[in-house]
Amino acid sequence: MTKPETDADGKVFLSVIDGLQLPAIIACVEKWELSNLPENITADNFPASPRKDSHKLIDWLYSEIQKVYFGELEIPNESKPTPSDTPLATGEAQS
Repeated sequence: MTKPETDADGKVFLSVIDGLQLPAIIACVEKWELSNLPENITADNFPASPRKDSHKLIDWLYSEIQKVYFGELEIPNESKPTPSDTPLATGEAQS
């Protein structure tokens, strides 16, 4: 991976971050139903201006996809040990 483009202060341009996130978003979204956007979105025809609004949309979409992905990593109704499930060490008193 190459070093992303930065400004004089070393800050990464949002367009670089968006450029990395957009292909993942496009791969995850099966159907787009947003007004004023093409039916088949690609990295080439995704709206890039106004820049701030474009970044907000990409950031929001990526965040929502992450929530779904990380939610899938959690096991629903997973049993977690409670203090009563934990065996006592030898010599400890029960309360």
